[in-house]
This record gives sequence, structure tokens and C-alpha cells, in this order.
Amino acid sequence: MKTVIGIDYGTLSARGVLINTENGETLLKKSINYPHGVMEGALASSEDYLTILDELMTYLSCEKYRDTVKGICVDATSLTLVCVDENGTVLADLPEFKGREQAQIKLWKRHTAESQAQEALSLAKEMDEQFIKRTGSTISSEWTIPKILEIRDEDKEVYGKIDLAFDLCDFLTYKLTGLNKRSVGAMSYKSSYFLDIGFPSDNYLNSLREGFAEEYKKFLRGDVISYGEKAGYLKEELCEKYGLNRDTVVASGVIDGHTSLIALGALKEGDGTLVVGTSNVLSLESKEMREIEGICGIAEGGYNKGKFGIEAGQNCTGDMLQWYMENALPEEVKSEAVNKGVTTHKILRDKIRNPWENRMVATDFFNGSRNAPCDLSLKASIFGLSIETKPEDIYLTLLQSIVCGTRELVELIKKEGVKIERIYATGGIAYKDPFLMQQYAEILNLPIYVGRVSEGPAVGTSIYATVASGIYESPEKAFEKMGVKEFTEYHPTPDHREEYENLFRRSHLFREMIIKMNKI
Repeated sequence: MKTVIGIDYGTLSARGVLINTENGETLLKKSINYPHGVMEGALASSEDYLTILDELMTYLSCEKYRDTVKGICVDATSLTLVCVDENGTVLADLPEFKGREQAQIKLWKRHTAESQAQEALSLAKEMDEQFIKRTGSTISSEWTIPKILEIRDEDKEVYGKIDLAFDLCDFLTYKLTGLNKRSVGAMSYKSSYFLDIGFPSDNYLNSLREGFAEEYKKFLRGDVISYGEKAGYLKEELCEKYGLNRDTVVASGVIDGHTSLIALGALKEGDGTLVVGTSNVLSLESKEMREIEGICGIAEGGYNKGKFGIEAGQNCTGDMLQWYMENALPEEVKSEAVNKGVTTHKILRDKIRNPWENRMVATDFFNGSRNAPCDLSLKASIFGLSIETKPEDIYLTLLQSIVCGTRELVELIKKEGVKIERIYATGGIAYKDPFLMQQYAEILNLPIYVGRVSEGPAVGTSIYATVASGIYESPEKAFEKMGVKEFTEYHPTPDHREEYENLFRRSHLFREMIIKMNKI
């Protein structure tokens, strides 16, 4: 028997699986919440990440299976920026930088570099930079250039200590191998580097800040490799620590939302995948380069070699629902859930009647907008409240705003000639919330296939590990043996087709109005 380890780093927790490569059986799995969680300012603790990596590796390389482990792969939230010094130490862990904000790990949802993002965007448009066409004619404050510029502008002492800057998946791969290898996903979708055009021009980078071109390229130096390629072997001291063989391969790091295509088998033209969790990631592949205005990422080999990966998404899904539960839900609903021994989500869903009749609308801009448009300064709104409005009405409206936000992306992509005929879904919310997934089917008017697996990203990551370690020659071959084959299906019903279309039209008009109002 041959096995591989897949590790998935989310926003609030990390989980790992040990999978039998012959049949896809999950032999071991473990999930651990980060002790520090999301820290103030959307910052994260390197102690959390490294301690949990050690705990997961120790658990998954138990004596019973350790001789069978052939490969390891890690995926993670993106762009989560980790800066290290010349010794590979996270800057936040240096004694002189204890508590210094700009030395900390910056989570994907930190948006404090918005002014740098807007500056970079305006200059890129003015200089007609080629890379901007690959990013939907936008630059997000979630990405590398703005986040690094923020460090440069706010704390030059911290900036002067940076030797390498990583996306989290590449940082964890670096810690496992000791080698500096970059994944094409992290570099293209988040760091404005593309295989065919390279980095943004020196003239552009130096126009942002004097000498920035040399600095940026130094921080992001390293070989750029595809998902499923070998980044190196597990470091000798780690092989000894975990009892693994010296030839244990570590694959290229993977962005968490990119694992779903291969995990769920969305390999045919017209297939799309949706990861529904703290945020949403919509992924598709095209045989041709499609530069789509308002869609923040398309990259050659972005998910698989020989194809062009299209990435879109929404950055406040589970977070928005959590906001409602913590800040706006009446205490009587919480008490009812406690008394009945169920979640507040179930209480609210059970109270919903005839969702197609909902006349309220909302925008899901509680953390800005990631795509269509990419404007992280946008603020959310709810329209249609009255004295008769119930908690479940607001809850339904927030759920439908998520789905309508996804349809905005789908419609934009389809206009550019990309087929979207079915959606495969995974993630914590997709797995747990059948009501929401049925709303997806109704409002998108597409079949939705939710993988019957609680650790979908880790499964996809483990598939890439098999390819890197030479067990299978391609992700497609690995999927045949290891991928998710069982799905819960949700199909649109014809009974209320016109009502759901009207619901989306209202949402679209309201969304356009709110976008304009936010600019005033």
C-alpha cells in the first residue's frame, strides 16, 4: 500500500488526511483549531501554523502507516503573506519585532492596504501594463504588491529585514523542504507574475517606489512550478522526527480554493467548482486564454498544465452569516436553539417559507467585493426591512445575497464564451447546508453536485501529492482512483422559475445601485 498526506490550512483551522492512493480511502484525519484564531487586524500567528503543522504531521505519520507515506502536499488560504529573514525566521518571531504590526502574518482578508492597491491599479492602467489584463483590470488589497508596499510605507525597519515573502502554502512547503519553490497559482493569481510575461515591468514597479522592482523580485525569487510538481523532499531532520523515508516527496503548495476541481472531478468543459466556507471561490478551466473584465484571475497552468485556470469568488460568506449570528440575531432565537438542542441556523431555516417570494434584497459586501467589481471598500446594504420583518427573513436575504453574488460572476464569465453547465461544490457550508445549496440550484438555474466528503480540499491536495511523487502520471489519473465519486445532487425546479429570475433581477439592480452609492 502507498499513502499520501494532504494538509489543508483554512482561516480558522487546519486539517490533515492520510489517504490510500490505491482506492482513495481516508485512513486517518484530524482537524485542529488555531489557538490564536484570527487576531486583531486580520493577522495570524506563525506559532499556530507551525505548531499545528508539527501536530498534524506527527499524527498522520503514525507508526502503523509511516513506511507507506510517499508524498505530502499542503494547501492554504491565499493570499496570506508570510515574510521571513535570511535565516527563514518569520519576522514576527524576531525578538526586536515582537508586537510590530507590519512584521505579522497578514491574512487574506486584511484590507488595510487599500490605498496602495488603488495607487498600484491607477498606475498600471496609466502605463497600460500587460499583467493588468490577466487580473480583470484590477488590483486587490488582498494581493502581494499592496501588502508589501504597506510594510514599506509603514515600517521601514521591518521592511529592511525581509529576505523572502511567501504565500502561506509556499511558506509551509518551504518549511517542509528547506527549498524555495513557488507555486504558479500563488504567483499568478496573487503576485502578478505570469509564466509567459513574467513580473510587472521594472518601470512600473520602480514608478510605485524607487528601487521597488529589485526589492519585489528579490522577495519573490525562486523557481515557479505547477501544482503536482515536486518541490523537493522532506528535510532530513523531519524524516527522522516523523519516522518517514528519506525519499518522501513534497509537492508544490496549492491555494486552498484550487483543490476542488481535481478533488471533485470537474474535468469536463462546462464544469465549475465552488468552495463555500468563510469565503467563496469559484474555479473554472478554459482551453483558451480569456481575459475577463471584473474577474480577478486567469493564468496559464493555474490549476493544471495545458489549460487556463479562471478564478473568481466572494470574500464574505460564512463571515457574513457569523456577523448576523453574533451581532443581530435576537436572544430568543438563540434560546430556542439551545432548548431544542440544535443550531441557530437550523432554527432559522425551519422557519423559512416560500423563499422565492422574498422581496428583500441585500449585497454581500460585508468585507468589500472581491470580484465584479473588485472593490474592497464597498459596504453592504439590506433593502426591504419593515416592522413585520422577522429574523428568518433577514437570514434568508443574506443567504440569497450569497447566491446572487455567485450568479453575477457566472453571468460575467459566460458572456466571454466560457461554458458553465454544472457546479461541483465542497467546503464546510456546502457540506452542512442543504437549504443554501438548493437555493444555489434555483437561482443559478444549474445542477449543483456537493461532494460527500468533509475534507474536500485535503483530498484534492493529496491527489497532487500522488502526481508529484510519481504514483500517478497526471491529476486526472489520480482522480480515477482517489477522487470524490459520491455527491448530493440539487437540481432547479421548474415550478418557480420566473420568481427566482425576478429575485435575481431585483438583486442585480440593487447591487448596481449600491455600487454607485458607495462611490458618492
